[in-house]
Amino acid sequence: MFFHRHNVLHTTKVQRFWRSAAECSLASLALLLLTVIFYRLNLNLTTVSLLYVIVIVVVSRVGSFVAAVVSSVIASFCLAHLAPPRFSFRVDDPLDELAIACFLITSFIIASLVSTVRKQKEEALSSVNHKVIDAEERERQRIANDLHEGIGQRLTLLVIRIEQLKEGSTNGFEMRSRIDGILKECLQVLTDVKALAHELYSPRLEYLGIAGIMNSFCTDFRARNGVEIDFQSDGSISFVPPNISLCLLGVLQEALHNAVKHSGVRRFDVHLNGTSDEIHLTVRDCGAGFNPENEKTSGGLGFNRMRERLKLLKGSLSVESQPKRGTTIHARVPLRFANDSMAAAG
Repeated sequence: MFFHRHNVLHTTKVQRFWRSAAECSLASLALLLLTVIFYRLNLNLTTVSLLYVIVIVVVSRVGSFVAAVVSSVIASFCLAHLAPPRFSFRVDDPLDELAIACFLITSFIIASLVSTVRKQKEEALSSVNHKVIDAEERERQRIANDLHEGIGQRLTLLVIRIEQLKEGSTNGFEMRSRIDGILKECLQVLTDVKALAHELYSPRLEYLGIAGIMNSFCTDFRARNGVEIDFQSDGSISFVPPNISLCLLGVLQEALHNAVKHSGVRRFDVHLNGTSDEIHLTVRDCGAGFNPENEKTSGGLGFNRMRERLKLLKGSLSVESQPKRGTTIHARVPLRFANDSMAAAG
């Protein structure tokens, strides 16, 4: 039996190796073919780099992380081959070197994020029910939108700024200053990517507890967005099941993101309290407000996602708001249902 299990494991590893090798080969051939097409079409480096990123995302989505990394490296070499002087891997312009380095780093980050999300999806398919999977897919869609609308557009602007810097005639001091600005923006994008990854899951939840992790998130959110957040917890909350903690943390993240975007104010109140039977989270602002009866607006602000999160745990969400009189979001989750579910699972 031992030898049989050993043979099965060995066969599985061999199959994974050859599958990964095939994925790397196909991705490399696709990139080389696209490079020839890009050259025939005489596309600029900005357009080529964005198309390469799309290929890397597709490889990360359907293939292994190794194939995505290999694709990133091959794409970087292809960019170097297309950069002046063409048909050579020698890059004469230091700005081209900077652009290719930024592309390679960004490709690694995107491949890592997409592979992580894919791995989480595969684990979820084997451990949770259909409703939880549906909720996680909506969350991944939100993260994908953040990557596309936020990170992706900022990276595109960075590439355009580098192209403009190459074409412009600037002296050494001005060029150094503009390069410093580009590098500063690159570091800010990297910080935002790390913050986005942190919102996916925080390992500190296991030892800080729900009150500690919410306080920590509010502190980080305050620093990133330049706002004031008054977080209060009554201190009576002891152990909260992980599924409830993650659910309420997601509601807090969604509520604060919406408040910063739509309220028009820079100060928010967050209150967490609980009893032996249920736990409550309240997020309040004194900003622009809106009409809760407008279902289109409510859906656009992400309240449907919050309700779906809470519905899976038999929780509820209430929204109180009036134009120019602020908004209060109150989430409630019963602890008894979660404890019964955990006991039944055990």
